[in-house]
Amino acid sequence: MTATPETQLTEVTRTVSPAKAGNTVSLAQTFPVDPEELWSALTIGDHLTAWFGRASGEVAEGGRFELPDMETRGSLLAVDAPHRLLLTWESGGSTSEMELLVTPVEAAPATTADTDADASHGGTGGGSRFELRHTVPADAHWATFGPAAVGCGWDAALYALALHLEDPSAELMDRLGRFAGSPAGAEFTRATADAWFEAHVASGSDKKPARKASVRTAAFYLGEEPNLS
Repeated sequence: MTATPETQLTEVTRTVSPAKAGNTVSLAQTFPVDPEELWSALTIGDHLTAWFGRASGEVAEGGRFELPDMETRGSLLAVDAPHRLLLTWESGGSTSEMELLVTPVEAAPATTADTDADASHGGTGGGSRFELRHTVPADAHWATFGPAAVGCGWDAALYALALHLEDPSAELMDRLGRFAGSPAGAEFTRATADAWFEAHVASGSDKKPARKASVRTAAFYLGEEPNLS
């Protein structure tokens, strides 16, 4: 299935949960690639640069990384290739923690037609489940913007990742930049902010402050004044 902004809204599972250090914002999506291919897209320079932006560093426990396009850096706290990364996310004077998990997905029992199709495409597995868990402080920023503050950005990143995994040779950065500044990109931002409102409420938050937080976040991303009426 070709990734589109519309399919991403339903393919991604979004959850919000309390954590010792604040709140954990989680996104999960299944991709039709094996764990090693997904791990490469998440960690290897040229692969990561193709869909996420410039990156440098060493993917090893105790290593450091830098994302100059995002003015972000951090430390690798734990590395278990090709399944788990635990890292710090240092941006804008604040530090949070992120965990990336890659889990193989068992294939459904195959019919003869399925087996033939898998063979023709060179694959037999069920794919890989990717989960991103970003734990952020329960501070004034959280009270103002809620989970969408990081969730909307990671939704955009998972859309880029889905496109990259479909065609690793594709030049995506210019295309994604044009999308972000388009009416379709604005609609995607508003839709993901709404999805994070739903996840926030499902976690136990009151609807009124959760709605205001999601509206503020979408307005911030789009450079608009929030309509909180």
